[in-house]
Amino acid sequence: MNSSKEMMNSILILLLCVLLSSTSHASSITRQNFCKADLNRPNTPSGYQCLPSDTVTAADFKYSFNGKPGIPLPSKTLAFPATVLQLPILNGLGISVSLGEIEEGGFVPVHDHDADEIVMVLKGQLDVGILTPLKSYCNTLIPGESMVVPKGLLHYLINSGPGKAVFLAPFSNPNPVFRFLYEELFANDVPSRILSQVSFLDKPQVRKNKARFNGTG
Repeated sequence: MNSSKEMMNSILILLLCVLLSSTSHASSITRQNFCKADLNRPNTPSGYQCLPSDTVTAADFKYSFNGKPGIPLPSKTLAFPATVLQLPILNGLGISVSLGEIEEGGFVPVHDHDADEIVMVLKGQLDVGILTPLKSYCNTLIPGESMVVPKGLLHYLINSGPGKAVFLAPFSNPNPVFRFLYEELFANDVPSRILSQVSFLDKPQVRKNKARFNGTG
């Protein structure tokens, strides 16, 4: 990626973060300009308590994905989150971001989360699909293109191009919760015969997926 594309991506990222910040629900945390989270205290509906502002340094506002361990998904995908847990200065701002890397032929399984999301492709090509009961909303994205995924809607991402795909995903929540459909269905103790009945799936497929995702029953 040349320097002009890198500059364009940096500008777009900043604009997206500002947009999410301005449209997110206002936090009830009382703060002047920033509130670095005290992660040693309990989290509350309004966020973490603030550390003394005189202990905050310039390094607290910087974050690098380089060298961070990714969270593997069972689909040739690594997720690198930057939530309030990794970047405590996000506390009270109502935003976070993740970097995703999907190997050729890989995908992010169907899931939803309690935050609005913007999927922005940095490298490669992604098919992004939003699922609703009556209609799907699908787009193919290339570098410099993005797609909005509203809160609570099931969606997926597929690397539909050659080579690795890399994307950035800002969220309107400092610590979004992800709910993967395969975990909800198969990583539980509901007996296979019952799960087959209520999910319209064949018993052999239910048992296969339960074994794959450490479910019982």
